[in-house]
Amino acid sequence: MAFDSLKPQPPRTSANTRYPEPAIAYGIEALARSREAEARCRTVLDVAFGPDEDQKLDLYLPDNEEARDVPVVLYFHGGAWMHGYKEWAGFMAPVLVDLPAIFVSVGYRLAPEHKFPAPLDDAFAALNWVQRNIAEHGGDEARIFAAGWSVGGTLASLITLRRELYPKWGLQDGVIKGCFAACAGFTYRDDVLAPGDSGMTYGDLIYDRPEDHTMASPLDHIRGNRTPFHISHASGDFEHVKRSSAAMVEALEGENCIVEFYLFEGMDHYECNLAHGDPTNHWVEKMRSWITDVDVHNSVLCRYE
Repeated sequence: MAFDSLKPQPPRTSANTRYPEPAIAYGIEALARSREAEARCRTVLDVAFGPDEDQKLDLYLPDNEEARDVPVVLYFHGGAWMHGYKEWAGFMAPVLVDLPAIFVSVGYRLAPEHKFPAPLDDAFAALNWVQRNIAEHGGDEARIFAAGWSVGGTLASLITLRRELYPKWGLQDGVIKGCFAACAGFTYRDDVLAPGDSGMTYGDLIYDRPEDHTMASPLDHIRGNRTPFHISHASGDFEHVKRSSAAMVEALEGENCIVEFYLFEGMDHYECNLAHGDPTNHWVEKMRSWITDVDVHNSVLCRYE
């Protein structure tokens, strides 16, 4: 069982000697809620899509084993590129699998042991696995939506936008029908401080060279995008999340993309994500609407033809 074999975190390495207390509390609560969700859902856990122990994904499936051609949400956890588990995200599955839909929570390699492009490669490898294999579990490979919270939202955005890499991974334009990025950073230049008390920037921890920041910055890859985006953050979120989210919305609008923005009032970065397990939450309602809307699916196909 995935929840019984988690490596201790944080800190994952000596790079962060003290992780912020709210982040630690979030991880504990997210794991507890996800363990309860896993007990209620039909699951296939720890499916390997690569040789590394972090290159695994969890499938949360509809109760009806006969369900076929259901939409798929490919979800990436947060954790500042250096922490986190795919098991953090399972608590969101019940509000989607009852549609029915399939919720896929993805693990990926973490910094500073694995610097860019390792996490992005893992995200693409997971997308490739889903495209090739999800039909065996009742999913529709033509209705895949990318989603994530914090840096997970960054990864979801990158695999949506970095279409020039699709041939390398055997993917076609339009494979992702929509992207939901919650509380994400959309630029990770080397002057953004990483969480914790190390005093290090993200550039110190996730890149080999300062110029590599473009690999982790969705804002640098918007040109030509036609996939709808839903972007959100909390009113009490981190300043770099607020600033880069505003810039991302503006840039997408400048490309005449479909983009919606929502502000979660009265919440911080972590509370915003924990609220995504509530079926009345705006993010959940919008996702349930988009992934079951045939017009969204068809519009993406047409816009890339």
